Amino acid sequence: MTEAELRTSLLQNPAPGELEAGQRAWEVVRSVYAARERVPWIERHSRLVVLLAAAAALAVAAITPPGMAVVERVRESVAGRTPSGPALVRLPAPGRLLVVSGSGPWVVQQDGSKRLLGDYDDASWSPRGLFVVAAQDEHLVTVESQSGDVRWSLSRTEPIRDPRWSGGGLDTRIAYRTGSSLHVVAGDGSPDVVLAQDIAPLAPAWKGASHVLAYASHDGRVHVVDFDARSELWTTPRIARVRRLAFSPDGHLVVLTAREIRLYRAGRRILFEKVGRQHLLLDVAVAPGGGVVFADFDLKADATDLVRSSCSTSGACLLIPNTQLFRGAGRIGDLTVSPNGRWLLAGWPDADQFLFFRLPRVGKVVAVDDVRREFEPGASTPREFPRIAGWVEDATG
Repeated sequence: MTEAELRTSLLQNPAPGELEAGQRAWEVVRSVYAARERVPWIERHSRLVVLLAAAAALAVAAITPPGMAVVERVRESVAGRTPSGPALVRLPAPGRLLVVSGSGPWVVQQDGSKRLLGDYDDASWSPRGLFVVAAQDEHLVTVESQSGDVRWSLSRTEPIRDPRWSGGGLDTRIAYRTGSSLHVVAGDGSPDVVLAQDIAPLAPAWKGASHVLAYASHDGRVHVVDFDARSELWTTPRIARVRRLAFSPDGHLVVLTAREIRLYRAGRRILFEKVGRQHLLLDVAVAPGGGVVFADFDLKADATDLVRSSCSTSGACLLIPNTQLFRGAGRIGDLTVSPNGRWLLAGWPDADQFLFFRLPRVGKVVAVDDVRREFEPGASTPREFPRIAGWVEDATG
């Protein structure tokens, strides 16, 4: 065996007891890290930020024509807000957003132009962004994302919730809830199947381009099933207060609860994050290059930290401390990664802003102001804060 082959074997095959040792070490590091006094990045680097801000201001004054809006600014520590642009005039990365407001779902192009698809309560993208599946009361519809034309629809006797479209090329599936039942229908509207009963009021999640689906039942278990084979692949033990399910690009199941982020591989829990008693996990997104970004709400301070955990495996990386990306007053959620993996989008209702963070290291924050009115332009008093429902590549044929 060559030196290179030996190195590869050691990296790919953990030594006996490595997982347990890593977890014990991680608990020690976690307890020390949790007990530290948090010092915001802005305070630790205040002198550097002042110098950079001054240089940026001089550069902008020198090159910016009068009246031109400066959207991308150096982040400042401001009570409850981040310096922002007046409107969503352009996305910082290629692709299109799906945003659901009180008026219905909107498709936002990269140049900032928007189209309202109709009066629907919920919506999500098809795999390639050609279509949108939407729900309104007892009706499920699929519409063309460019024109808003309805392709097909179906009706049920109870309200339809959480429609989610699978991958799988041209042979796709749509899962949705109605009452306590989980339904699956083909992407072309062909026969509808009741896959499970007594499910939790939580959106199901598809695994990549497959027809493998995860859902939570009322007893707190998460089930992973192969829809085509009508077989259950594995299930978790009971988990309290499950809030969200998602699959990572490498096939791990991410389970978000009120205080934990659990990562499963083939039914085995291999990693989890945990926050303190006075904290609540609001959302999680799989980060490019591994790990997750999560929103940690501090109940006592009424503020949210956006935190990146770089580890998604067992072993030495468990010793790497998390990175705080941002802190803002109130709740921040709807974490969504751009198709190219270089930007993270978050919704900040208390500030009425969308926040775009440059990844992997947050060197730039682009904030968009007055988001409620942006997606309800004709309303005298905009209703709820819009929900970010997905970010996909530009539509292809």
